[in-house]
Amino acid sequence: MDIDLLRATLVAHRRWLRQERGGKRGDLSLVVLENFGLPGVVLTRAKLTGVQILNSDLTEAKLDEVDFFAANLAGSVLFRADCRGSDFRGAHLQGTDFSEAMLTGADFRDGSLMVNVGGQTRPAERAAVTTAQERTGMTRANLEGAKLHAAVVRKADLSGAILRNADLSQADFTGSSLKDADLRGANLQGCNLSGAHLNRAAVEGAKLDGAILKDANIFGVEIEKATYKNLDLSEAIAVDDSVEAALRIGDLVLAHEQWVESNGAIGTRADFSGMDLSGVDFTGRNLSAALFVHARLRATKFVKAILDLTDFSHADLSGADMSRADLRGANLSETTLRRTNFSGADLKMQTAHLPNGMTRDFPVTLKGCRFAETNFTGVECDRLKSGGEVPTGIIAEDHFKALFAAAV
Repeated sequence: MDIDLLRATLVAHRRWLRQERGGKRGDLSLVVLENFGLPGVVLTRAKLTGVQILNSDLTEAKLDEVDFFAANLAGSVLFRADCRGSDFRGAHLQGTDFSEAMLTGADFRDGSLMVNVGGQTRPAERAAVTTAQERTGMTRANLEGAKLHAAVVRKADLSGAILRNADLSQADFTGSSLKDADLRGANLQGCNLSGAHLNRAAVEGAKLDGAILKDANIFGVEIEKATYKNLDLSEAIAVDDSVEAALRIGDLVLAHEQWVESNGAIGTRADFSGMDLSGVDFTGRNLSAALFVHARLRATKFVKAILDLTDFSHADLSGADMSRADLRGANLSETTLRRTNFSGADLKMQTAHLPNGMTRDFPVTLKGCRFAETNFTGVECDRLKSGGEVPTGIIAEDHFKALFAAAV
């Protein structure tokens, strides 16, 4: 759009809002604006159906009660913008930053815009655009009473957002952050919160019937204050993500590494037994002979970690990444290994030197495990301790499967 025409449109719209002579409601429907600086722009009640405002600056803009139906705001910054009561149905918000924006009563439900081209009706075209980030940002935004029924808001950042009495029913918030969010009185029935971070979110009076909390972090969430009859918490996690907690884990790992390197002369053997460490990143760390008995380790990262003779018995390793890790002689008996990735890991037998001068061989133990899509491709292994049968639910080469049949 020509810059002079845009200025004229904005001037006429401001006069329309003031009910002055020469005023006309701003209409930027289907207009494309890219890399524009429009901080503080006033477009209250303007018609912007299908507009494409890409990678532009709308900081502190007045955008309340605007028709943004099927708009494309990819990459644009609406920091502290006033978007109260605006219609964002069907809007494309890749990388859009609504941080601290006023979005009370805004409508983010699904929708699609059809246009007539040459006598044929078809969906409006959307410009391809590269944005600085993929995630939609709504940190500390005010979405009280917003309409998000069946909306797709995957991997968005709503940390500290106010969503009191908002409708999030049947919405998809997979992988999103709702840390410290205010969800009091919100409707989250059937909402998909798989992998979402809900740490310390306020849920008093929230409707949670049928919400999906698979791998969702509910640390500090007082679920009992919500309203529900049917809610499955069996696959939710509760991991303290505070800086203090991270420092405590780091200290335990450092003390353990000293214990390993000094043969027990200094440091302390790490005992994580019974702890929920889901999602923690232990990539490359030396946790040889550490204890993770009955630990919850869903989606925990052990990539290239040294885990020989480590005891994982009875642990939940669903979705954990142990690719290229050193697991020689590790005890994995009675573990849950759904979608666990062992690709390229070293599962060979470990020979331990005992204090009396003798040696003892420790094969990897996989007795009583629960397998499902467990990836053992490319592992190195010479002997196993298991039930003596090839389990279903594993992905592996034939030579590794044969070790189960030959196992003691």
